[in-house]
Amino acid sequence: MIVFGSRGSDLALTQSRQVAERLRAATGVDYRIEVIETKGDRVLDQPLPSIGGKGLFTAELEAALHEGRIDVAVHSMKDLPVQDVPGLTVGAVPPRAHAVDVLVYDPAHEDPSMPLVPLRAGSRIGTSSHRRRAALFGARPDLTVADVRGNVPTRVEKVRRGDYAGVMLAAAGLDRLALDLRGLRRIELPAAISTPAPAQGALAVQCRSDDARVRALLRSLHDPVTARCAHAERDLLARLGGGCSMPLGALVSPSERGHRLQAVLFANPIVQPEAREGVRIDDEGHDLDAMIERAAQRLRPLIGDPLAGRSVVLLRPDGDGGELAAALQVAGAKVTTLAVTRSEAIAVDAARLPALRRGRVLAFSSVRGVERFFALAKAAGDDLREVMIFAGGPATADAVRAHGHACRTPVEGSGGAALARCLLATTPRPNAVLFACAEERHGAFEAELRQQAVDVLALPVYRLVPVADLQVPPLAGGAVVFTSPSAVRAFAARAHDSKARCIAIGPTTAAAMTAAGLRCSAVAATPTAADLIPTLMETCDV
Repeated sequence: MIVFGSRGSDLALTQSRQVAERLRAATGVDYRIEVIETKGDRVLDQPLPSIGGKGLFTAELEAALHEGRIDVAVHSMKDLPVQDVPGLTVGAVPPRAHAVDVLVYDPAHEDPSMPLVPLRAGSRIGTSSHRRRAALFGARPDLTVADVRGNVPTRVEKVRRGDYAGVMLAAAGLDRLALDLRGLRRIELPAAISTPAPAQGALAVQCRSDDARVRALLRSLHDPVTARCAHAERDLLARLGGGCSMPLGALVSPSERGHRLQAVLFANPIVQPEAREGVRIDDEGHDLDAMIERAAQRLRPLIGDPLAGRSVVLLRPDGDGGELAAALQVAGAKVTTLAVTRSEAIAVDAARLPALRRGRVLAFSSVRGVERFFALAKAAGDDLREVMIFAGGPATADAVRAHGHACRTPVEGSGGAALARCLLATTPRPNAVLFACAEERHGAFEAELRQQAVDVLALPVYRLVPVADLQVPPLAGGAVVFTSPSAVRAFAARAHDSKARCIAIGPTTAAAMTAAGLRCSAVAATPTAADLIPTLMETCDV
């Protein structure tokens, strides 16, 4: 006989019963289930993040394990605190259910013409998850999001009686309950829109570390693929110091190249209630631990709202703040993006492309270079599947991967010099490079490679030109971040506020500011959050 401990909700009891039945079928050992109430079950009138992020649904079950009142507790793994409890262990991780988020909604509120989420503007959607709230707001900022509590059937019933137009839920819970959704509709939200919580859809079967009998029995339930993926997702959460209320999505799945990691970190909705964009990561490779650490390195500088109360103006081509603006928002800053230049495609004979790149690897230092080059390659019918590709930074690498290609990117640093070092460290070392770039660019990448006798063919595919009708708002009190010499010249040619604190990214941009008569208050080495956030903290007023 094995005693299972379970919360009293329909879903918790269903999960415990399903695991217990599988264990009995595999081992012949009988079971009984003891219901244990948790803090998360008792407090139903407050949003989950406000009543504590750790152990809301697990602490009482873990106490019962320690005391020997139960032998096994079945948890939704995403609810487990990321730090192991002394004396307890996860004895098995069964095969994972469908990990995605779903929207269950009343078709009376449907608007099929709306993209991504087919609901009328203003429809009220229920969720108590910071992550789901931010994801939905990013996809459909015209919807209203409100807290909702209760178990899964209760939340669905609140849609039926008209309290909400819809609710966001985990597909796994609905599927395990086989809930009757007649009269309602269900749509899955792909990970690109709503990346699931770390370990969503996975179960953790917990027992005492010293209970050899139970641990041996539980091995019959264990799925190593699910365990590897779910534990990696929770490892990312742990490396960021987060709990279940951190607005982090993370999904690891097997792929042809080993594993794929999709992750997103959103802004704290209390600090940045209007923030729409999170910092997204889409990485693939054979070394999953290295992928998790790369993601942690990108996201760690944003944790803890280090820029809360600070205002930042980013001068960016086409007004596209990109990942840098999103990262500063997640770090707590109020970000305004100002278009002082616009990108303009340079005419290139696409038919020449296969000949130009023959025998060469590809290198990119900007997202715009990636997009323009791949458009040319498509027009030429050029097959790039076997080409080795290098990208100068995380956003550029993500743009390459979005076109279905693997790429190599610097482990440390970003920019031209770091990209050159990455290429030179590759075995076997490439001896010829096609560099799709801007007409005006820093020369560090080409200079470094030519010093090492690597043949570099620069292919300008776009240029940046000043915006003709630039209107510069008052900038006093915050910081203005100049990302390129062309932005400096376009800004200085029209107007500037001498009271603003001006920050340059890189020494070349700083030199352009000096030449244009702009006082440079500080220089960030690279266009990354890791370098820019400390600079802004030292420079901006709170």
